[in-house]
Amino acid sequence: MKNFKNILVIAEDIGLNQTVLHKALRLAQSAKATLTIIANKQDIEIEQHLELIYQQKAANLTTLNGLKPTKLEIDINIKYCVAPFSHKDILAEITNNTYDLLIKDIHAAHFRWGLSWSDNHYLLREGNTNILLVGETQWPDRGNILAALETEESTEKHQKLNQFMIDESQYLAKLLNSDVHLINCYQEQPSISLAERLPVEGVEEPLQQHWRHIQDSASRYAVEQDHIHVESGLPEFVIPHEAKKYNADIVALGAGEHHGLINRLKGHSSEYVVDGLSCDALILKANMCNIP
Repeated sequence: MKNFKNILVIAEDIGLNQTVLHKALRLAQSAKATLTIIANKQDIEIEQHLELIYQQKAANLTTLNGLKPTKLEIDINIKYCVAPFSHKDILAEITNNTYDLLIKDIHAAHFRWGLSWSDNHYLLREGNTNILLVGETQWPDRGNILAALETEESTEKHQKLNQFMIDESQYLAKLLNSDVHLINCYQEQPSISLAERLPVEGVEEPLQQHWRHIQDSASRYAVEQDHIHVESGLPEFVIPHEAKKYNADIVALGAGEHHGLINRLKGHSSEYVVDGLSCDALILKANMCNIP
C-alpha cells in the first residue's frame, strides 16, 4: 500500500494510554492523513486530550522552525460509541469504511464471562486493514523498525511477500525518520543421530540457505549489511529477543486470515510473537499485497 491517507484510532480508555493519540497524530501529520478516532462516549475529555497534544506538537514544530508560526494540518473526525469496543465493533467499522491503518493499544483486552482473549488477536486474524499496535513508550527520532521476513523458500510468491513487507516497513520508517532492519528465524531439523553431521558437497547448510534467501529479498533495497539478521529458533522467542537487542521501536510482522507468514509451515502465528514483544507491532495483512 505504502500510503496512509485514512487512519482509524481506537481510544477506548485514553486516560490510561494517551500515547496512542500522540503516535496517531505524529503519523497523520507525517503522512498528511485524515484521522478518525473512536472514543468512549463517557470520555468527555477526549477533545481536551487532543487539544493539549495538538498544541504541544505545534509548539515543537514552531521551535524547530524558529519564530515562524507552524500549524498542524490534520483533519480529525471523532466518533463517540459506548465502551467496551469489541473486535466485532471494530471490524464492522473497518468493513463499512476505507481505512489504510488501524491504531490500537497493544495491551487492550475485552472481557467476557470472566475470561479474556485479547481483541487484538481476533483483529490479527480477520479483516484486511493493516494494524499498528502501540504501547506507552514514545518513538524516538532515528529509531529502528525490525521487519520479519519469510525465507523458508525463495519462490516468486515468497519474494513478493517479502517485497510487500519491506516496502511497507520502509514507508513507515520514512514517516518516522527511522532505520529498517530485516530478520528471519529458522528451525534446525532435529536429528536422533549422535554422530557429528558432516557437510555434504554441493548441499547448503540451513543458515547458508536462509542467508541467501534474505539477501535475495534485500538486494533491490538500500539495506545495510549489518541491518540484516538470520537467527535459529522459534519466532515467538527469537523475534522479541532480537527486537530488544537491536533497540527496535516497532516490529513488522506478516499475518494472513488464519496464519502468520513468519513460519506458516510450522504453525506459528503472529499473535504469539506480539505477546512476547516489549515494543510496538505493525501487522501487515498478506491479502493486501494481492498474492494468490
